[in-house]
Amino acid sequence: MGGADGRGARFSGRTCVVTAGGAGIGAAIAREWCRDGGRALIADIDAAAARRVAESVRAGGGEAGWLAADVNRPEAAEAIVTAALDAFGSVDTLFNVAGVNLLKSVDEMEDPDWYRIIDTNLTSVYRCSKQVLPELRRNGGGVIVNVASTAGIMAENRCAAYSAGKGGVVLLTRNMAMDYARDNIRVNALCPGSTMTPRIRSYLREFPAHEKMIDTLNPMGRFAWPEEIARPALFLASDDASFVTGASLVVDGGMTAGIHFPIFEEGR
Repeated sequence: MGGADGRGARFSGRTCVVTAGGAGIGAAIAREWCRDGGRALIADIDAAAARRVAESVRAGGGEAGWLAADVNRPEAAEAIVTAALDAFGSVDTLFNVAGVNLLKSVDEMEDPDWYRIIDTNLTSVYRCSKQVLPELRRNGGGVIVNVASTAGIMAENRCAAYSAGKGGVVLLTRNMAMDYARDNIRVNALCPGSTMTPRIRSYLREFPAHEKMIDTLNPMGRFAWPEEIARPALFLASDDASFVTGASLVVDGGMTAGIHFPIFEEGR
């Protein structure tokens, strides 16, 4: 039995929730999941964006619902899980994708800046996971995939709150993996490198010369496309990863593989 576009059906009968599913990596995860036979509840602070992704899934023969939700609000996590249950009757997988960045070092930052970044990148993972865990237990198991970042395993300059939050996601993932393994709930993190999301596109429109700098950031010399991040995320959610929990899968074109010394290239 194939998915909506004739592909496989790894996730047939399964429902996922995707935060920040209206664009970029979140939208790619939702679309790829539904192409593989699953159903998706797409949550995003941008209602129009979430609706567009859901409508595009349905136009292709898939099943998707949407919800406008700001994950910084404590009540949003419960509303997201409730919407998925109302629409599809169950939740099998949670993709915590929501994240924001702010280019400020510690002495440049005000408290509201710090709390906004930490709440979006880390606290939302805690809240959404807390709300979905009882449903995963009732189902006899499930999966949580937390989208962290290479900034969570390797600090980035002037990204103090972002790096702190994403590093927290990596360790929270490991902690939950230990705590819920006996419930047959697997929890893993995905650590993308530079990805061509709407946020990056907006940045490059403002600073077009910076696009060439990617050549120095990873050996592959390019940005990832959102689909190239979504597919590893779906692997972690699939039965192919049935013995994988507590892992942090780095998908970064080799950015964190090692240090590149241009001088060593001389004479080649």
